[in-house]
Amino acid sequence: MKAVTVEASPKRDGNSVTLARELMRGLHENSDADITELYLPDLNIKFCRGCWSCLKLGKPGCVIDDDMTWIYPKLNEADIIVFATPIYWWHINAQMKKFIDRLEGLLDGNGPNNLSGKTLVLVLTYNMEDPDGVYLAIQMFRSIAGWAGLDLVVLKFNGSESHVSESTEKLVEAYELGQKLSDFKRHDLLIPCPIDGCKGRFSSINALAKHLASGAGLPHRNWRKENGFEDLGFRTDELWMGIAKLLDNLD
Repeated sequence: MKAVTVEASPKRDGNSVTLARELMRGLHENSDADITELYLPDLNIKFCRGCWSCLKLGKPGCVIDDDMTWIYPKLNEADIIVFATPIYWWHINAQMKKFIDRLEGLLDGNGPNNLSGKTLVLVLTYNMEDPDGVYLAIQMFRSIAGWAGLDLVVLKFNGSESHVSESTEKLVEAYELGQKLSDFKRHDLLIPCPIDGCKGRFSSINALAKHLASGAGLPHRNWRKENGFEDLGFRTDELWMGIAKLLDNLD
């Protein structure tokens, strides 16, 4: 099993990095996992240009020459990906957002299969009250994970009163999550998206339903309308559960 952890904090001993590394310790000590740690402040990663050239390469990659060149294969091979970021101004920090924009290079011909079937662990640390301190980031990743066919696990910590190193309970939670994930195997992708032109394949009806509920492009919106689902601004649980029920009945 392979894992990649992506750490965005400018502080090497920050809350999000500390939690991510504790999670990785639990994963490593309870499996033979091959773990790659990416500390973003040390890497040369440029901004996405929005040129779409990555979709013409026929393999995961990008025309920009920077550290993403060797990172793409690591992400493509990973079973588990961990994103660890502090919350700045109600959302993920700029270092992490820049990295996520470059994930376009994993689509390989306009399909999400290079992410589908994996588990994404989101480590979020913040200094504001729930739910406002972290809500927007979680909502964003719910849409990303739903569209891409990723399992999503969220680990969060409010550091307004202390550093996470002083919270034995939270450190144990991170370590035990790593232990739990040590048995994870990437899901088989057996179910294709029914929309013409979409190359997505998914592990279950529920995973496909979340993809259909989260797809923001015109073909996915048209599919929802044609099948009796309003194009809601927010991808609610009711929407994807309704789509899952429809797909079950069609099966």
